[in-house]
Amino acid sequence: MKLKYQLLLLGLLSLIFPITGWYALKSVDNEFRKGLINATNNNLTSLQASVSQIVTNDETFKLSGLVLADLTELTLNGYDNEWHDIKPYVFSNSRDELSFKIARYANQLALLVKSNDRSIKINPTNDDKNDYILLGIVDESGMHQYKFYRQAEGTITPKNNSQNSPFITAIWHENSNGYILELALKHSNISHLGIASINIWTNTDGIQKTITGTLEDQNNTSLKLLPIVSHQKKMQLFVDSITPHNNHFIISDQDKRIIYQKNKLPDSTSASPRQWLITPLYSWLFGRKNATNQQWFYRESDGMAGVIATKNLDGISYQLKSMMPEGQQSMIQTLLKASLAMILVVLLLVLAYLMYSLWLAWRIRRLNNALHKVLDESGQLTIEMPSSQAQDEIGQLARGIESMLSEMQEYTSYLKELGSRLSHEMKTPLAIVQSSLDNLVPTTSKEEQVFLTRALDGLHRLKFILTQLSQLGQLKHSLETTTKQKINLTTLCTELGQAYQSYIPQLKLDTTLDNIFINGSNELISQLIDKLIDNAVDFTPPDGDIVLKLQQKENRAYLSVTNTGSQLPKGINVFASMQSQRKEKEKKAIHLGLGLYLAQLIARFHGTEIQAKNHIPLKTVEFYINFKLI
Repeated sequence: MKLKYQLLLLGLLSLIFPITGWYALKSVDNEFRKGLINATNNNLTSLQASVSQIVTNDETFKLSGLVLADLTELTLNGYDNEWHDIKPYVFSNSRDELSFKIARYANQLALLVKSNDRSIKINPTNDDKNDYILLGIVDESGMHQYKFYRQAEGTITPKNNSQNSPFITAIWHENSNGYILELALKHSNISHLGIASINIWTNTDGIQKTITGTLEDQNNTSLKLLPIVSHQKKMQLFVDSITPHNNHFIISDQDKRIIYQKNKLPDSTSASPRQWLITPLYSWLFGRKNATNQQWFYRESDGMAGVIATKNLDGISYQLKSMMPEGQQSMIQTLLKASLAMILVVLLLVLAYLMYSLWLAWRIRRLNNALHKVLDESGQLTIEMPSSQAQDEIGQLARGIESMLSEMQEYTSYLKELGSRLSHEMKTPLAIVQSSLDNLVPTTSKEEQVFLTRALDGLHRLKFILTQLSQLGQLKHSLETTTKQKINLTTLCTELGQAYQSYIPQLKLDTTLDNIFINGSNELISQLIDKLIDNAVDFTPPDGDIVLKLQQKENRAYLSVTNTGSQLPKGINVFASMQSQRKEKEKKAIHLGLGLYLAQLIARFHGTEIQAKNHIPLKTVEFYINFKLI
């Protein structure tokens, strides 16, 4: 595994600490929740029993009946713009449907009545033949009955059966679905209310009448007065007194209309600047719903959490919202904030580990790349290593490598100079041996001259080897000291080709007429071409051909030497040092395999390399070089 991944894995292991803390925090929160759920259920059971007892003992207290909603504004115009959020009471039979909404507004009782009766019956001379709405109410002075006969659009005045009935303001509105009656009356202790729509219609049997609304039963035309609940002050005070602190007690009907409620939940405290993050995170980590109809709620303003318990009895719903004690909630949130801070710290550490691992891997990779390039194309060692000034282990490693390379450079310099030194030091002894052998030739017999000839051949071989080694050292020194300049490659190749043709009859010259200029050295390029021509001569049969070619291809100068009658061996690097394949001429000449190696060094000095390839059908070998033009 790579070093950066190892350090990253080490950083990720740091997440164990916040994860362990989260499990511990979740265990604490679970215990708090269990306690709160049990307490809420017990409190709700006690509250339900208390309410049921007082309703049973006092007949004036009612829970089943009509629930008054509250309107913030009211404009009597026959439209339901202000009534959208109030749920209607709906009554229907096989023919008609009647719905109405009831609410408080200031010191008035307001109703919005809708009917789907679209068969308009308006008889201006006989009200008994008209459709109408029947409204009955009970207040402190007794029962009052109103009849709203169907009429054209606008204000309507009802007919009532008493002189001291509450004053009513009403608007009649016809629409495509039937009609709407909107009215308001002073609700001075109105305790009961009943309403019905009477639809007059005609068939083959004569005039028929259909009544829809709060009736005693579906087959009875007697109007049933329903008690108006939710406005009894004594009952509200009782609910206020029994609701525990830190709770919200709600009594509602089966359609979720609130009859009585008391909210004793604590006010929102000043929220943390990070509350927008803590609240959803807390809800995500710890929020839940279960099968016992208990669910958790959260206050977005301060992140306070609570549980909701609900019970139903005789069509009445009892709901208790109980909030977790502020001390416990604060402790949970404090621990959660600490966990968040810990997670952020761990993530920063992981990021730091990752950045450090990338930086460390970059340093090691840079040192590795420098080691791969320590020996340049000219054979020079680059001793200076990156990070050698650092005081850490990588710096120590870089300094150790520099020390090793310095020793290698000294030894390499010694080896480079060895050939020249041997050549210089052995010139005199070889000259002495040469002169001595030459003097012995006239005085020896024919039998002894065989051994003398062998000695002279060995001496010539040794002198040739020393000369080759000396040339190698001189060339490497030239590469270090020679400066490049602008040269005319066309002129150089032409002059050299003409000189080669004087003693190599099978050589052909093919150069461009245009002048080609490159940046280099005349002497070194001449030596390179000499090596290639010399190599071609060694492998070309007497009837073969050698071609020295120069041409321009785009922005490159293409120089090649081609000879016939041979092929390059497979799997052999002919440009390697001490690499020779001259099997046929081993007895006639000595070859150390340095010619093409030296030519390659010269080519690399000029920023290029010699390439070699076989032309199999023609049985020829081509050595070619691409020089960059200037």
